[in-house]
Amino acid sequence: MLRSYLSPAWFDEARRIVQEPRLLDLLEGKRLAGRLLNAGCGEGLYAPFIEQFEGVRVICNMDLARPSVSRHRADPRHHDAQGSLTALPFRTASFDAVICSEVLEHVEDEATAVAELARVLTSGGLLLMSVPTPPAPFDPAHVREGYTLEALRRVLDTGGFEILGTRWCMHAWMRALYRAWQELHRAAGRNLFPRALLRAAAQLDLRTEWGRPWDLVVLAVRR
Repeated sequence: MLRSYLSPAWFDEARRIVQEPRLLDLLEGKRLAGRLLNAGCGEGLYAPFIEQFEGVRVICNMDLARPSVSRHRADPRHHDAQGSLTALPFRTASFDAVICSEVLEHVEDEATAVAELARVLTSGGLLLMSVPTPPAPFDPAHVREGYTLEALRRVLDTGGFEILGTRWCMHAWMRALYRAWQELHRAAGRNLFPRALLRAAAQLDLRTEWGRPWDLVVLAVRR
């Protein structure tokens, strides 16, 4: 156990710590169920979050490069697929829910991406989405800094979604953590940031919410 806390951890672990309670807040009174698409899943950061919903029968993890989430998770509901958010390789109305976390800001053609998410969702299907909100730390992989709530509402509304709820997260402690994590990684040439310190900073951010939020989380429904 001690070795786990002292071992290096990636910054996304802290992101999950502060985002998951906000996702659960948004889902209060609702449950994810049926077939779920984890669009832009990366290495499966949100797999543990999704697995807690017993009503979800199939979890499809998709990214630009074929992911390997199903090989690293014991839950047999996981399946992996390769695809782009602007040309999803699935039939219309294939899914009952979608999670799309920290992806839209990477996509040049945001309108097509949102329209594709709406296409593969059933009518009344739920979309959980998170995006950075300005002013956000610079990321060279982003094609835009992020979204204000008004800007994201316009994009989702045009694509066929109605926002049901919003939450803000990732405040001053997460900004400080991100800078420290980056500086140590740059100085060492590899990840050496201890998990215990990363988790402590994330918990402080979750409990205090000091400063301007860096992240916006929304729950939307497919009209």
